[in-house]
Amino acid sequence: RDIPANVTVVCTDAPTAEVDAAAPGSYFLVMTHSHALDQELAEAILGRSDFAYFGLIGSVSKRRSFEKRMENRGVPPARFGAMTCPIGVSGISGKEPAAIAIAVAAEVLQARERRSATAAAPAQARRA
Repeated sequence: RDIPANVTVVCTDAPTAEVDAAAPGSYFLVMTHSHALDQELAEAILGRSDFAYFGLIGSVSKRRSFEKRMENRGVPPARFGAMTCPIGVSGISGKEPAAIAIAVAAEVLQARERRSATAAAPAQARRA
């Protein structure tokens, strides 16, 4: 398969180490095969304060159970607002993998656009 030049494939047995090594302003999407691994990654991501976006695949009930467990493990509840779960733009009812992928990609693009607009606003104000 051809991998785009701006994509780095990382195979690891220590995904939380990759979270720790990610650059400030990173976008995190957690969509693994394991709720336990999702939980571990969520805690590692919320331990940072410098990411641009963090989305976790799952339902509202998954979010609630993760929040309860994280609070019991010492994650401040104030951090939970930095986690988007469920993920994907609203209004997409399809549950097929392709529909979910498109809805999630659209949400990440929206987050990127908001971040770009926020960063550009101070520069525009200085020029005015």
